[in-house]
Amino acid sequence: MYFADLPSFLAHLETIDGLNRVKAEVDPYLEVAAIIDRVCKGAGAQRALLFENIKGSQMPLAANLFGSKQRVALALGVSNIETLANRLREGLNTHQGLDSAQALAELTRNATIEEVLPDAAPCFTKDATEQGLDGLPALHSWPGDGGPYLTLGQVFTRSPDSDRQNCGMYRVQILDKHTALIRCHPGSGGLAHMSAWHAQGKSMAVAIALGGPPALTWCAGLSLPEEVSELEFACYLTGQPIAVTQCRDSGLSVPASAEIVIQGHVLPGEEDTEGPFGNHTGFYTPASPAPVLRVKSVFMKKHAVYPCTLVGPPPMENMYLAHAAERAMLPLLQHDFPWVRDMHMPLEGIYHRAALVSVDAPEMTMMELGNMLRQTKLLRNSRLIILLDKNCDLGKASDVYWRLVNADSWVNSVLINGDKMTIDARAGSRGTEVSSEPKTLNRVIKRWQDFSLGEM
Repeated sequence: MYFADLPSFLAHLETIDGLNRVKAEVDPYLEVAAIIDRVCKGAGAQRALLFENIKGSQMPLAANLFGSKQRVALALGVSNIETLANRLREGLNTHQGLDSAQALAELTRNATIEEVLPDAAPCFTKDATEQGLDGLPALHSWPGDGGPYLTLGQVFTRSPDSDRQNCGMYRVQILDKHTALIRCHPGSGGLAHMSAWHAQGKSMAVAIALGGPPALTWCAGLSLPEEVSELEFACYLTGQPIAVTQCRDSGLSVPASAEIVIQGHVLPGEEDTEGPFGNHTGFYTPASPAPVLRVKSVFMKKHAVYPCTLVGPPPMENMYLAHAAERAMLPLLQHDFPWVRDMHMPLEGIYHRAALVSVDAPEMTMMELGNMLRQTKLLRNSRLIILLDKNCDLGKASDVYWRLVNADSWVNSVLINGDKMTIDARAGSRGTEVSSEPKTLNRVIKRWQDFSLGEM
């Protein structure tokens, strides 16, 4: 099932008992976040939330939309993320002569993007520029935060040298109704675009869309190759076209079904203090300078719903978004490195790209494997990589732990380079692994009922 906008996704969640409506008045200053946090930790069956009565706002607020593996898969139109991974793997296999970035660009090149005139786009129905960002029920999530934040926006930018857009998910701190701070993380397309515009002494146009197709919201958080558009990738994955419309003030294209569209620009050299920000580490990211976003306009649907997410100590919604990215992007890693058999990022460390990787490359050293994996988009700058044998069940913590503590001497098995660690827990030089003789094992399995021991 495909969802072209946020309301259709919410409606479906309600039909399958996946949505809780909160009708009581709730304060966006700390109170909403405290409720979301409890639900992410297990209360309310961890359902998605629709707050209908936000203090100081006429707009309902949707949260924890992607708060389970099943809901992320549903947002992407499948029952299991592995379905998308297998579809991508099959597509990549038809481009064996290309690296993963080139192959993915070829696969997504013919995606259908439908153009909608601005006057006909639902996202431009209501001009809310006068009230600006003050009209949004943005959350002040944690007591030490520097202010309220937009946390689930799709940030659209364009290079000064190309018509291709980038769609990223970056945190945005609201200062006043027409001013915000935007923090594009290092290595992101948004930061690359900003640097290119500012190197020419020019401001960069920015459009932030809230809502629209849930699949595109997920894609905004991916680290895709530069040659691949998030819009086109969302179309490819879902097999459905996405309707976009051109912003009046910036010329950037945004999903026509978005709930809210914010347009503005970032001037060269203009910064202010952003943060602190309560992060997924369980600690605050310290305040530091960030570029200023001057807001020129705010538009929205007639009955807009404000979507957001809460970032903080796990378990949280963003872990499930990242887990889906890990599984769906694994085929790209395997396309470039066929010796990668599987990968698992435990949820608690997923935003540090801490990964268990099973490999079939006995001739390659720990350093070689670690360096090669960290050069990829998926494992770029991974803080921790644990290398395991090809037959290891990465999802079975006891198996991984047993292999880890029985690794070769720490001197030979652990490599630390700055804040990055690689651990080689493969069998390596420890000799022959203990296992049953295959013929005997098969004979025992076939005769199991003869032993009167119940189910095997």
